[in-house]
Amino acid sequence: MKPTLDQQVFAGGGKEKIITFNFMVLFGAVFFLFFALDFYIPVLPFYVIDIDGGETAVGLLMGLFTFCSIILRPFQGRNLNRRGRKRLLLTGITLYAAAGLSLLFLPSLPLVFLFRAIQGLGWGAFLLAFNTLTLDLAPKGRSGEALGLMGIAPPFSLALAPILGEHLRVTTESNYLLLFSVAFAAALLALFMAVLVREPKLEKGKDIKRPLLSRKVFFPSLIIFFMTFNLGSILTFLPLLGEVRDIPAVGYFFTVFAVTTVVFRPVAGRLSDRLGRPRIFLPALVVASAALIMIALADSAQQLILSAFILGIGFGSSHSSVMAMAADRLPVMERGVGMATFTASFDLGIVAGASALGILLNWFDFTAVFFLCALVMFIPVLIYSARHQLRKYR
Repeated sequence: MKPTLDQQVFAGGGKEKIITFNFMVLFGAVFFLFFALDFYIPVLPFYVIDIDGGETAVGLLMGLFTFCSIILRPFQGRNLNRRGRKRLLLTGITLYAAAGLSLLFLPSLPLVFLFRAIQGLGWGAFLLAFNTLTLDLAPKGRSGEALGLMGIAPPFSLALAPILGEHLRVTTESNYLLLFSVAFAAALLALFMAVLVREPKLEKGKDIKRPLLSRKVFFPSLIIFFMTFNLGSILTFLPLLGEVRDIPAVGYFFTVFAVTTVVFRPVAGRLSDRLGRPRIFLPALVVASAALIMIALADSAQQLILSAFILGIGFGSSHSSVMAMAADRLPVMERGVGMATFTASFDLGIVAGASALGILLNWFDFTAVFFLCALVMFIPVLIYSARHQLRKYR
């Protein structure tokens, strides 16, 4: 009997091993491009300020990058089957690297905005392509494990790149030509690794015009939105919390969070394949919510670092299982639209969290806003419980 698209069969694809040459070169591409992104965290804001941009320009630059990464993603997802995953992967990395090369000329503020907008477009294409390729390469029934293993690359980069960027910025007295060269070199390495990826051949189906967004992944996308609402809040405002409370461990917070996430993502992904997605992401969200309460109350470096460890367990475990839940609902030919919807929700959550808390901090203190974050993280648990109860009474 000929296999159908829903059975997710690829021409010439293996069904048992996850860690193959294809998987490893894609992992390398993901790590190096995330490194190129994370390296800018302690570098680009200082460059903007040094060319008289100010803190407002720094915030606008972050918002522009995220907006540009989202705006074309639904269209890219709809056309992903026709144009191919690898083609989009290479396009995204090339755009990011080319704009990074332009930064080597130490441009003026308007050009910095232009180049970061181009990088945002490339970043959005890259995110969609590598997540979809990860699903394509996963053996049947092991998508959670594959996503968990691939999910090691971003936090691994977050644990290394910002520390290196900060160290080089200080020791070279803000030699931006050197600093931007490091980020560009990382993007080139990502491009080299991406060229080596061999895209699995999908079984051909009818080429129909699909919607821009997928209803099938609405619930997983809603969960990831609430999760990254809090991630955006932490990335943006935790350094300010540390300064207000005189806690000198904010940099270590991100390292501990990233390393813990690296450890727990693949484990949680594998367990979700065996035990079911809700049995992993529901308790993980409760753990993450508890970590946010700890952040709200933290007044010492030890408490902040402990909260980073707890948050890494909760966020890392829930992320891989929620993404796998989204993948479970998508036939092969709908993965492009589905992953576009899911990853766009991820980025929208970051923007919404940073923006909302920035407004709320005009009226409330950090304790109140991080308690709010803990409640937001718990909302998907309440929604899932309500849906489950409603189904019991139908």
